[in-house]
Amino acid sequence: MKKKRVCVFGSYRDLGPKRKEDIVKLGRLLAKKGFEVVSGGFGGTMEDVSRGAKEAGGKTVGITYYKWQNLPYKRPNKYIDKEIKTKNIFERIETMARKSDFFIVLPGGTGTMLELAACLELVNKGLMEPKPIIALGTYWKSVLERLAEEPVLSEKARASLSALSCRDLVTFVDTVEEAVLKMGACS
Repeated sequence: MKKKRVCVFGSYRDLGPKRKEDIVKLGRLLAKKGFEVVSGGFGGTMEDVSRGAKEAGGKTVGITYYKWQNLPYKRPNKYIDKEIKTKNIFERIETMARKSDFFIVLPGGTGTMLELAACLELVNKGLMEPKPIIALGTYWKSVLERLAEEPVLSEKARASLSALSCRDLVTFVDTVEEAVLKMGACS
């Protein structure tokens, strides 16, 4: 049986001690449940979730691209088992979407928003199999509320995810434990 992969989208920045602790815990819990953890492979939340997964004996995949020479990232973080290099941000997102069975979205910036929007579009239009998208906390809630009247176009996504609007394609949870519980219920 193929191991299930969870892609965690989030900031390249450190989000502070409390969030860091939660994100490391998220990686740990996902690995303990048998999930392989996929991320962008670099620092910030990507490193935190990968660290947690490795501490629990899990496997990690970093899907990277190297656009800017002045960034500190010349290679993936030390917790990545397997790196998949891509040519640009769009190939990176497409690879993350294709190689993952579930998505967890953490607070982040425009890159995280692009990753979330791409997954929503792919599921909404039936361009990939419907896959659960979990948002940790309320960070993205106001953005997604704007999609409450945007209908889900894919019949398969409507049926398998019980989603009528694009806003319904994302499930919001308050804790990392709830996120992992949702992943287990979906697998």
